[in-house]
Amino acid sequence: MKKALFTLMLLAVMGSAFAQNQGTREYVSALITFYADYTVPQDSLDKYGVIIQTRSGRMATGLIDAEKYHQFLATNLVERVQPSTRVFLRDEQLNAKPEECHKANCKKHGERAADAKVDAEGQNVRRHLIPEEDIRADEAKGWYVGCVLGGSTNSVFFEKSRWHGITYGSRGLNLEARVGYQFNEWFGVRSGLNLVSKNYITDLAVDLYGTYDTMRTVRENLYLQLPLMADFSVGSEVVRLHLMLGGYAGYWLSQCRTGYVYVSGDPTPYSGTTYSFVKNYDNRFEAGLAGGVGMTFQVSPQWQLHFEGDYYYALLSNVKKPYKSFNRTWTFGMGISYHF
Repeated sequence: MKKALFTLMLLAVMGSAFAQNQGTREYVSALITFYADYTVPQDSLDKYGVIIQTRSGRMATGLIDAEKYHQFLATNLVERVQPSTRVFLRDEQLNAKPEECHKANCKKHGERAADAKVDAEGQNVRRHLIPEEDIRADEAKGWYVGCVLGGSTNSVFFEKSRWHGITYGSRGLNLEARVGYQFNEWFGVRSGLNLVSKNYITDLAVDLYGTYDTMRTVRENLYLQLPLMADFSVGSEVVRLHLMLGGYAGYWLSQCRTGYVYVSGDPTPYSGTTYSFVKNYDNRFEAGLAGGVGMTFQVSPQWQLHFEGDYYYALLSNVKKPYKSFNRTWTFGMGISYHF
């Protein structure tokens, strides 16, 4: 009698579990990135149980049938799939309308039904509202590296000049190896090593055999800089505008001088020389404020193309007292960065 009663109870439990699991399927919750051309047919996605719940630009949250997950990856229908958790859904839950799932918590503006979450037992599903902006912010987080190629234009401010003459700004080269971290969609920090020319030209009056003529000297200065700037941005998922603010430290690597002596109006070139720094006169360390503006284009989920212009305002003179002078440098260029 006891054995028969135990057998009936066991069958009842098994039947209840079987009835509860009827119509329940296992899915993989994932963040899906579509190809740029948006040519993926929805019926092809449905073959693999993909249910798109929230769409933000080229990215969407979706559910993929767990049994067909690897088949879905092999089709290359979408550019990238980032799985998060496994969820169990019953048929009536999949067919429910977002308003029925959220009831009073449903918001009409800026939010839609999003990723399904499982409770501790892994059976009952709770749906939450996730703003579309949060999806882009999560995608934007992380480290990136890049490079910039461009030019520079430099001028010199003299607090007290050692000579009498006219100083002109001059152009040069700008190369940068960059590293940065993006905390969210609109804020990050960046640094790197920057090889930049800070050139300028001087016209001086010289006494040659009792007559005054002009000697023009081109000073080509090469600096190695380490900027550190906060990066604020606004815009869409594809195109964003950036404002950078911070500071920098630099080291004066070298100076080469070339130019002309204008004797009776006839320019006579003289050979260029590499300048030897004078310890008691030259200050090879430089530091100051930095800022800039730029624009980035998201060409793929990992790659960005960017254009920018930066300004470096030296607070340390490159000449020791009493002949102080300060560099004022603009850099500009284009680059590419890879986001991990």
